[in-house]
Amino acid sequence: MTAHRTFQSFRLGFTWCYLLKCRDGYVLIDTSYPGYFQPFQKCIARLGIDMSEIKYLLLTHHHDDHSGFAAELVRKTACRVIAHPNAVAPLKKGESEDTVQPVNLRVKFVFSIFQLFHRGFRFPPLSLAENDFILTGDNDDLLKNIGIDGRILYTPGHSRDSLSVLLSDGSAFVGDVAMNFLRPTGIGHRPIFVEDINTVYASWQRLVEEGAKVIYPSHGKPFSSRELVG
Repeated sequence: MTAHRTFQSFRLGFTWCYLLKCRDGYVLIDTSYPGYFQPFQKCIARLGIDMSEIKYLLLTHHHDDHSGFAAELVRKTACRVIAHPNAVAPLKKGESEDTVQPVNLRVKFVFSIFQLFHRGFRFPPLSLAENDFILTGDNDDLLKNIGIDGRILYTPGHSRDSLSVLLSDGSAFVGDVAMNFLRPTGIGHRPIFVEDINTVYASWQRLVEEGAKVIYPSHGKPFSSRELVG
């Protein structure tokens, strides 16, 4: 668990989750896998945060390691969900789309073993409500309207519904469009699975051009954005 002047972070399993302070509570960026709701409650309690203070859940994308207990969180807190339109159908179905491929052969081998223990990429379904925010692309206003000095960018490549949060201080919460994870597999900062690697690189370039300074991935420790273009 780490604290920063504009956000707090904690890890649930393989996934780093982030809490941004907003005007009336907090925005949670991503959940982890199904089954991590109780550890999540313990994490925020240690941070001195009551679950009722979670007012928004921003999903960087719909995959099971990001939206695993989203439905339970919404049910318990009535928080409003922020997501891309391409996330709506798989969230409602409760299953990760089968549109990604391993970025290299070493990742393919590692995950052939992982899948022996992780059967399926399913999670409790989540149907978005009328008062949720479905963002068709970049959004400059939503975060500012709730008291956060930042914006939301559409950053596809890992998945077709990938969103990133970019704060004015250069902190960028990028979901899985960049990683600092399983580096011995030779992925660098590439996602372990991709829909289109060239689109990933375009999203990296966009993040840097828009002012990202420190990348906070969902998997792995933060790193300088210079490592994306160096």
